[in-house]
Amino acid sequence: MKARQQALEAVLADVGAHYDVGQWWDVQPVANGFRVAAEAGQFLVAVSPVGRSDASLRFEAMLLGHLEDRAYLAPRLVRTTTGRPWHQSVTGASVLVSEWVEGGAVDASLAHHRRRSVRALAEYHAAVRSFPPRLRVEGGPTLFTLEQDGPAALEAFAGLSGWYLDADGRQRLRSASSYLWRQYIRVPELLTAGGATLPRLVIHGGFGRTAVVLDGARPGFPADGLVGFDRSRYDLRALDLAGALKTFARAPGGFDLDRCADVMAAYDEVDRLSPGEVAALPIILRVERLVRVFRLISGFLLRFDESGPGESVVHEIVEAGQAEAVRLRWLEEHELALIQALGSSLVG
Repeated sequence: MKARQQALEAVLADVGAHYDVGQWWDVQPVANGFRVAAEAGQFLVAVSPVGRSDASLRFEAMLLGHLEDRAYLAPRLVRTTTGRPWHQSVTGASVLVSEWVEGGAVDASLAHHRRRSVRALAEYHAAVRSFPPRLRVEGGPTLFTLEQDGPAALEAFAGLSGWYLDADGRQRLRSASSYLWRQYIRVPELLTAGGATLPRLVIHGGFGRTAVVLDGARPGFPADGLVGFDRSRYDLRALDLAGALKTFARAPGGFDLDRCADVMAAYDEVDRLSPGEVAALPIILRVERLVRVFRLISGFLLRFDESGPGESVVHEIVEAGQAEAVRLRWLEEHELALIQALGSSLVG
């Protein structure tokens, strides 16, 4: 706790020294940084993790400038007093400051909130079509990595975790692992799904309820927009649509097909998806589930030592593996119905 406070004080001292924001009277922690209320207004001080590249920071700064030029509601970049788009803090992390965008919270249970949120995403996509830089950043393990290392990771986890599970736990792990193993070895089928031909642009990369600003108050700009562009990159447009489905159409064990159709219809009011993108969405959703399991297990294996990771961690991973297996089964069993629901707005 003391180390965190010291890091906060160092970052704030850097902001005070290198940004013309005036005196501040309130600092609140938020995801990846701090919200600061100061004489010059309210600001988001985003603290990048150590190791984030200058190219990635430059990309985000250029994207924010592009969105402002396109009159899209998003945070305005605040430069240092010397004109730099970000500052390298004495803590070793990079600090990127932007104006805080005020707006209403999204209630996923409200149909008009869902539709406005998806429209804001579609309008963001329209705004970035003319953005030229194409930064390629690490987006997670490749399909080849999943095929080659996924089954091996499952087997290693099963071998190490057995010491921490009772008979029922080992049975549940065997059942989930057997299904997940079959999914991993089927990954080569996805390599021929035509992903290389799908439309690409600068996706948001972290679309969700907290990324949406409704009723933003900025004269001359739309009422709805997005925030949180630290994961933006040049990638498949459909990845953002997968994020929208997970945010607004997820149901216990799978997806609400009516909400899936509604999400696509809201996007269609601004721009249309291609039939290839619609067909690829169930595949993308499946791969994302496999990626989550792979990351959990790989992290466990990297941290494992002679003292062991603790029984609670093992049980959490087993529970997560079971939950992902349930979601994968739903996607496999309902793939055709899901594609039909997603593509219903394309008819006509």
